[in-house]
Order: sequence, then structure tokens, then C-alpha cells
Amino acid sequence: MLLKLKFKKHLSFLGLVGLCCAQLAFANPGPNPKANPADPDKVLKIAFPSTETGFDPVRVNDLYSNTITAAIFQPLVTYDWMAMPTRIVPHAAEAMPEVSADGRTYTFKVKKGLFFTPHEAFKGQRRELIAQDFVYTLLRHADPKNRSPQVSDFDDKIFGFADARKKAVASGKFDYDQRHPGIYVIDRYTLAIQLNQPDRNFLSLLTNPFAGGMAREVVEKYGFEELMANPVGTGPYILEKWVRGSKIILKANPEYPGFVWDFEPPANNPVELRIASQMQGRKMPQVGRVEVSIIEEPQSMWLAFSGKEIDVVAVPPSFIEKALTPKNDLQQTWVAQGVNMYRSVEPDIRYQFFNMKDPVIGGYTPEKIALRRAIIMGFDVDEEIRVIRKGQAVKAQQMVSPVIAGHDPNYKSLVKFSPLSANALLDEFGYKKDAKGYRSMPDGKPLVFTIYSSTSSIDRERDELWKKSMDRIGIRLKVKKDKFPEMLKQGKQCAIPSWALGWTRSSEAEFVMKLLYSKTIGQNNYACFENAEYDANFEKLKRLPDGPERTKVLHNLYRLMEVNGVLGLSSTGIATRLSHQRVEGYRKHPLILGDWIYYDIQKP
Repeated sequence: MLLKLKFKKHLSFLGLVGLCCAQLAFANPGPNPKANPADPDKVLKIAFPSTETGFDPVRVNDLYSNTITAAIFQPLVTYDWMAMPTRIVPHAAEAMPEVSADGRTYTFKVKKGLFFTPHEAFKGQRRELIAQDFVYTLLRHADPKNRSPQVSDFDDKIFGFADARKKAVASGKFDYDQRHPGIYVIDRYTLAIQLNQPDRNFLSLLTNPFAGGMAREVVEKYGFEELMANPVGTGPYILEKWVRGSKIILKANPEYPGFVWDFEPPANNPVELRIASQMQGRKMPQVGRVEVSIIEEPQSMWLAFSGKEIDVVAVPPSFIEKALTPKNDLQQTWVAQGVNMYRSVEPDIRYQFFNMKDPVIGGYTPEKIALRRAIIMGFDVDEEIRVIRKGQAVKAQQMVSPVIAGHDPNYKSLVKFSPLSANALLDEFGYKKDAKGYRSMPDGKPLVFTIYSSTSSIDRERDELWKKSMDRIGIRLKVKKDKFPEMLKQGKQCAIPSWALGWTRSSEAEFVMKLLYSKTIGQNNYACFENAEYDANFEKLKRLPDGPERTKVLHNLYRLMEVNGVLGLSSTGIATRLSHQRVEGYRKHPLILGDWIYYDIQKP
């Protein structure tokens, strides 16, 4: 109540204009039932292989939560559905932003006539999406109580962002009624974002659901915790039901305006050409309901697809032979059923992080670095790809996936699988073996290396490979099991010694390399790595244009990661996705999440 009173009392002139216009919008009639052409009888059934954490786009950072928020919230810009290489296009904005001559100020015009899902917070009136809603979302990232995973990006890029956040830390309260110097409204439908300096990757940040317009009324109604379960946006879908870790059901947002499927496929690509021919000219979206099951076990996932309980599946590695021939062609049994296949190298990187603050494997002294490097050299990534991934992955030589801008195909990692070298390194730094062949710390205490792992079958296989690998070099392994959301929380608190994670769908090398930037400790830097040389090179990386100098800086970052033994790189996945015949237009964009608006479903 106090927040609302203060909001009304201290409105700036521009805020007052926005409020008056919003009041006029309340006089509009109810939702337009013909706005969204989606058919409620067209139900898409899919599954996630891991649990979600919640649906406040400012606070979540895992793939599956973001997949849902991407279907609920509209950012100003998105990616063209079929353009390769990727191309950013307007979404909630009328057009691409006007950029000032010095490259520092982006001015956006918000489309008129976009409305939030009807909600009691709007007191029975239609609530139009306006410029202030995007300003509000970005300010929420600056509010320290939200613990936004994007703080490091916005701190660096948006003028005054870091200062506003630090002021809130000092005062204990964030001022949402301020006229922020770097994020501000010009009129009802126009906002400007001012940067610290020209930035090559700023627009790609705004394609994410965490930059979508949010209604302040809804956020204040629900508060910090309840907002996670009550997302209200202007995107194509509404959260109808959520059973944590089990079921998510979305239904079409009646306020979302339809569009015509009209995308240009890449030339000389038969799969993409077939999809474009099939879908061209259709009114979208068509899918009226999306039912998401959480199925963590690969066998259960495969059986669900085989039994047509789900419509689409990313084939689990353990079942790849049931889907593909040795030449990676679709098995004839599936072809006969009309199943379609879509294969792609993923924009992801899998890695094992090592916590620099852990009392056993952490630290920067020579013997601790030697321990981590030996552990990394002792783990057989080739066997992981061959046995666990069933050959459906590419061994990682660097932190950037082959399909992400900034990848250098000529770079080769210093790290090689070599139990012999790992044992020699441990011997050299005083990790002696006992009578049973297990090593102690240099001070004589038992050496126990602890990794965290989920309860999924693929992680159980990986645990066995870790045990086999560590036995070869005389290191006792302890495996701790926990749920994914809980491990994320602990990881941000630097409380997990080591855990296998994946980083996916970054648009550029910068957003991958921030995983070890000291300013992202507590956000994405689960290794809790602090290194002044790494930070200095990362700062250079953000400023440099494409070219030899930027490539050299990326190489420096890779070498610092390798020499310090911070991450054990694993692989980049090759995904095989199958869809039943009734799903039309199915493909995967490397960066777009919540992409169900581009599919259609054949009705029985």
C-alpha cells in the first residue's frame, strides 16, 4: 500500500502522462476473442528432461524455465525464424530501434494495440503494453532484491544501471519511480536506452524473455515468491496450470494478435525448404494448448514418444540407435510412420566446474591447481561421448560452441586425456598413495573429491565413468545427489565443489565467457573464479570488433581457464529431434525458446 501511495505522489511528468494514458486504456472493451487464431483443440504435448525453477523472467536462469517465460512475455526484438545466419527483427517494437550517431542511444517504438492477458490486477479493464512496461522490467534487474542473473551484463552496458543498483544496496530500497538516466520513457509508446559506450551485442540481450514487458501492477500484487507461479505477459500463451517438477500447461492468450507464417528458408537446405513450403501463408499461432510433462528418465521419455503420449522428442543418447541407422539416417520403422527428423549441432557447451572456494579442490596455490588439472586430465571425455552420448556430440576444444559467433575452428585445447600424466602430476605435488592405492592431501589428510549429480539415469552413467576415471589416478570420489533447482541455488552460493552443467543458446562468445568473469559470482560463475588477468581480457573482448585481435583475446581466456583448471570441458551436443506426423512445421532455431507459435497440429 505504501508503495502505491508513493508511486502516485511522486510521479514525474512523463510518468503522469503514462498513467493518464493507461487510465484511458482501461476504458477499452474486453479482450478480442478473434485476435489469436489458435485453435483450443490443437494440443501440443512435449516433455522437458529436467525440472523448472519458476516463471519470473527477471530471476530465472535455467533453460526450461526460460522456455516457458519466452512463450508468455514479449521482448522488443526477436530472431527471424528461419534466417541463417541469425538475424534480429522487431517483435513488440514497431521496427528496429533508431540508433544515435554515436551508437550509444537506442530508441524503440512499441507497437500499439498489444494487451496483457486479462487479470484481476487490472481491475476488469484491458491493459495495453506501453513503453513504461519495458523500462520497469529493466529496472527490476537493477533491484538487488531480485538477484537478477543478468546484472553483470546490464551493469556493463546500460548508463547509470550500476549506480542505481549500488544506491539501492546502500539504502535498502530500490526507487522504481525514478527517471533513470539510461532507461527512460519519451512518450506512451516510446522508450530510450542509453549505453555506456557502443556495444556489439546489446540488441541480442533484448531478444530474451528477461527483457519482455512486465506489468508493475501484477508484480506488486504477487510479491517476490508468488510471482514465480503467476506470470502475466502479452505473449502468445498463458500459464494455466503448474505442478512443480511434474506438469506445466499453457493455453493460448486471447489478446495475442495473429500473424502470417512468412519466412525465407536458407537456400539449398531440403529440410528447411520442405518446412517453408508446408507452412507458408498460414495464420499463426495455431497451437491452442501446450502440455509439458517433466520426464527425467530417458527410457520414460522414449516410451512416451513411441506411444504417442508426447509429440516431439529430443532423442536421449541411450536410445539413439533405436532412432537412427549407423549412418545417422532415420530408421525405416519411423519413416513408415511419417515421423520427421531434425538434426542440428547445438549452441551449447557441457562442462564440469571446479569451485575455487572449496576447501578440498579450490584455491590458487600450485598444488591445488595441479590437483584440478590432474582430475581434468584423468576424465575420459571420449568415452563419455562414445558410451554415454552414443556419439551424438562433438568434443569441446573451447568454451564456445561451433555454431556460436566467435568460435575458432583452429583452436586446440592444451588439455589431453592422460591418466599417466595426471598420476605424475599428483606425485610431483605430494599427493601420496596409501596401501589401498588412494591418495592423501599433501598435509597427510585423506583426499576425497566430491561431485554433485542429479538422479537421472544419464547422470548415474556419468557418475560411474567419474568413479572409473578417478580410480585410475588414485582419487576417492564421493557423489552427492540432489534436485536440479536446489543445486542451482547452492551453486550460486559457491557451496558445490564440482558439478556438470551446460550453457546453451548464447548468441555470441561474450555471453559464454562471462561464465568465469568475477562479477558474475553469485549469478552464472559457479566456479567462483576470480582472476584479474581473466577479467581484464574479458573487458577487452566486449569492446573489440571481429578480427585477429579479438580472436587472440579469446585464446587468452581459454588458456587461463585451462592453466588454472577451472572447467573440464566435455562436448557440444548434436541433437536429433523427432516429431510425429501430426506436428507440422517443426524445426529448432538455435536461439529462440518457446517456439510453439511457429508449429501447427493436424486435427484428428
